[in-house]
Amino acid sequence: MPLKKHSITVLLSLALSGLFSAACNADIVLSGTRIIYKAGSDETTIRMENRGTHPLLVQTWLDTGDDNADPSTISVPFTATPPISRIEPARGQTVKIMYSGAATTLPTDKESVYWFNTLEIPGKAKNEETNGKNLLQLAFRTRIKLFYRPEGLPGRPSDAPEQIKWDLRTDKNQVVLRATNSSPYYVSFSSASLKTADKKYTVQASMVAPKSYSDFVVVGMKQISKGTLEYSAINDFGGAISGKSSL
Repeated sequence: MPLKKHSITVLLSLALSGLFSAACNADIVLSGTRIIYKAGSDETTIRMENRGTHPLLVQTWLDTGDDNADPSTISVPFTATPPISRIEPARGQTVKIMYSGAATTLPTDKESVYWFNTLEIPGKAKNEETNGKNLLQLAFRTRIKLFYRPEGLPGRPSDAPEQIKWDLRTDKNQVVLRATNSSPYYVSFSSASLKTADKKYTVQASMVAPKSYSDFVVVGMKQISKGTLEYSAINDFGGAISGKSSL
């Protein structure tokens, strides 16, 4: 299933005059929506597949959460091999991710999160392919989470969403929903809504770190009103975990 492209970087500049054309869909598709790296493993892998019609150069790297950081300056305890690949149309490349432990010592009582990046760089179009038009070529970047999971953590990751404690409160003239996560696992939400007696509000839920909390804005709510929270969390395989909680 194609992944959402989190950012698009213009690779080549184009003249402001004249017409141009652009392909606006990325061609590289990853084999998963997240990576789980279990402590003690020699490596884990993810597959990249070129579903386009032209060869592509693909750069891969990991970051700590700053999606604007220069890859050459990032220090992470993982290596992705190969860092650059040429992938032919309808072919793929397996990327190996290995834990080096060189950059930092990660906690052993909870998960840690990093981000895996792919940047696909299209080749320069031939003159005959452009038909005399200016061409906008884009480098598409896909970014997914990598969770480092220590051995022996209590409970199951799939049970963590229902263990979250929810609390409505105000913050800077906004109503927010505080999610307190006492589990050792990250919990990521794809959607959430709060139903009150007369209205349904969207909750801007995203991710809650283990043994921590996050505040999510309840869009449009002016004052605290009790109701029922309905959410959809994401499991290890990218599937949905649906749940409800009374507030």
